[in-house]
Amino acid sequence: MNEVDPPQNGYGNEAPASNGKGIKDYVRWFLRRFWIFLITCLGGYFLGLYVASLTPVTYQSQATIEIERVKKEDADVDEEERIRMGGASEMFSVTEKLRLPNLYTNIAASPKFAEREDVASEKFHMPWEDVPSVSGADMSPETLGGMMRGWVTVRWRKDTTLIDLYASHSDPEIARDTLEGLIEEYDRSVESKVAGSSEFALDYILESSDKVKEKMLNLERALRLYKRCLELSDEIRGSETAIAQMEKRYLPKWPALVEAKELGAILKKNFSKELDQVIRLSDEEKAFWEQHSESFSSMDADTRIDSQIQIASTRASVLERELEAEQQIYDNLITKLKEGNVSKGFDSKQFDVVQPPSLPANPTGPNKKKITMKYLFGGAALGVGIILLLGFLDPTVRTVADLEVLTGTPVIGAMPASKNTERKGSLALDAEDEQSQSAEAIRTLRAGLTFLGTSEERRTFLITSAVPGEGKSWVASNLALSFASQGDRTLLIDGDLRKPVQSQVFDYDKEHPGLSDHLSLNRPLKEVVMKTRESENLFIMPAGSRSANPSELLAGKGLKGAIGALEEYFDRIIIDSAPLVPVSDSLPLAKLAESVVLVCRVGKTPRGAIKRAIRVLEANHSAPVGVVANGLPRTRTKGAYGYYYSYYGGGNYANYSDAK
Repeated sequence: MNEVDPPQNGYGNEAPASNGKGIKDYVRWFLRRFWIFLITCLGGYFLGLYVASLTPVTYQSQATIEIERVKKEDADVDEEERIRMGGASEMFSVTEKLRLPNLYTNIAASPKFAEREDVASEKFHMPWEDVPSVSGADMSPETLGGMMRGWVTVRWRKDTTLIDLYASHSDPEIARDTLEGLIEEYDRSVESKVAGSSEFALDYILESSDKVKEKMLNLERALRLYKRCLELSDEIRGSETAIAQMEKRYLPKWPALVEAKELGAILKKNFSKELDQVIRLSDEEKAFWEQHSESFSSMDADTRIDSQIQIASTRASVLERELEAEQQIYDNLITKLKEGNVSKGFDSKQFDVVQPPSLPANPTGPNKKKITMKYLFGGAALGVGIILLLGFLDPTVRTVADLEVLTGTPVIGAMPASKNTERKGSLALDAEDEQSQSAEAIRTLRAGLTFLGTSEERRTFLITSAVPGEGKSWVASNLALSFASQGDRTLLIDGDLRKPVQSQVFDYDKEHPGLSDHLSLNRPLKEVVMKTRESENLFIMPAGSRSANPSELLAGKGLKGAIGALEEYFDRIIIDSAPLVPVSDSLPLAKLAESVVLVCRVGKTPRGAIKRAIRVLEANHSAPVGVVANGLPRTRTKGAYGYYYSYYGGGNYANYSDAK
């Protein structure tokens, strides 16, 4: 459809733009198709029960080992070793070692599993499936070891040296034997490493002691120089205090004051020389002071000396603590050498079995609750996904604002969803219930059409739709009755010659002569127009006898003369015509009608059909004056205000309920 000006809402304002999908749209989709969600949830729940019933029983064996950590006095030689042998990292390392594939390959190759029958754990299978028995001889050690690795779970108890081992299998003995084999293989691998490490223990300690001794000598030299700097800093502080006291009592050129200032300058100069010696001592000290060189450049001489004194004091404290730590390590290494206990801490037992692998007596699986909840949530997710997918793929118009933007035409009437709009043979207007939402909607439509012009200018109204089932006949009959109820002499013409329904609405003989008889047989108008029982001002012209070709009959010259003659006797003429997209019967009627109204059912009429109907009318130079949105959700709020609240987009979508 060609671009059109922004549509008006009937009050001179622009209709709201069609925005992207919002939370209200998602809620509305969910509520409308909630039955899909229920079906998928129930399906998931029962599928979970079925899967749980077919899942084989599993047993879980458990064992606990305690890691005998390498003692600090044996391993904490330098900073790199401290990090490597830290508690958490060591425990994680042991945990990963217990997951190494070669351990499980060795277990699978052992006599305990090599010729064992039914070694493979039972898996979920359908009752009619035949699952063959698998023995250890049927698989390679690598394949069986990979399966065993999947049976075993290794967990470290945080802040402890305990590691729990779990093995799950459909056979409790295989679960236990798997853990026993794992502990044996790990013990064997650890013992081989420890035995080899004792040969190099002496060399390791001697080499480490030399490194520690060299580092201690460097720290002692640096500390001596820093202490000299700190001694000078104390003299500088004392000199500054004496100068401050003299300045309070003497003039600036007093000899004693001048001498004190010269002494302070000499002390600061000596401090700078001592600090230069510290910086040139080692690359480490040079790098340390270069980090602070940029901050010193923007300071004056006195401020720079004060900052250097503070940093030197802090650095001396750090080096002193490092020297104490290195001295402790050195003493410990010397003690080990004197005692000759070289292998102590290296060849000791690395772990202890706190709880041996158990033989499970009761099954631990399947977890029926866990399986059913998993499938239940899966069904819920599937249901929500289907609902959202259907919502995004929905080709229909869902809101009044979207309908106005799509058609470029104002919505001049909005009909609430009602069973009466779906059921033939009912006007859905009760004289005793004039405050109903349906009655108020029809009166609003009547007022909107009345404001289009005077009765002479807007006398004939064509009510049509894009496709069948939009409720155009219901709108036409009720609109005609509404005009008649306010005193207008009104004629309702059943112009749908293919599937007329007004005979069922007003309960008259469908074989009664009507429009087709007047056009084809020249029956007089007074014979084809009859008065209704509902109102003394309402008349109806039935569709009449069946016509072989309604399109040609309506396109004839007799239709224009008939409409012109009827306009002399009636204040309002309402024409119920055929749908626009399937047939072209309505086009001759649209040319003669002064106002064309297009009825669209919200949530049912495809967007493409609506666009097609608009294009057909515009090509026929019969563009609609307005659109009627039929089948809007009803609110629980009673009365007209509840209807208007729904029409203008207010309220909670949870209060809406679609009519069946």
